[in-house]
Amino acid sequence: VKMADTTVLKLRPKAPMICHSSDTVLGVSQMLASKRGDAAIITDSSGGLAGIITDTDVTRRVVAKKLPPSSTRVSDVMTANPTCVSSSDSATDALVTMVENHFRHLPV
Repeated sequence: VKMADTTVLKLRPKAPMICHSSDTVLGVSQMLASKRGDAAIITDSSGGLAGIITDTDVTRRVVAKKLPPSSTRVSDVMTANPTCVSSSDSATDALVTMVENHFRHLPV
């Protein structure tokens, strides 16, 4: 299989870890740590995609600013409306999106 023909699905992306926008940073961080994850998809009250939070977001937007993780809502520090790709999209196009935008994670 040539890379040009490879879809995102063929890369076998991991199932996303999913949290709710009202969850605390502490709760999400504990879930990520227990599952050895480094990013979670955040859903809104209707179950739609609201954002993504990564270990880097927690470091830069919570720890570095000395915010209390037990009372800070993930919705206050997540990346809202993230760029996404479909499982049928070209893997090369997904990689280009990640490189051009300096993304380490890309929701599928």
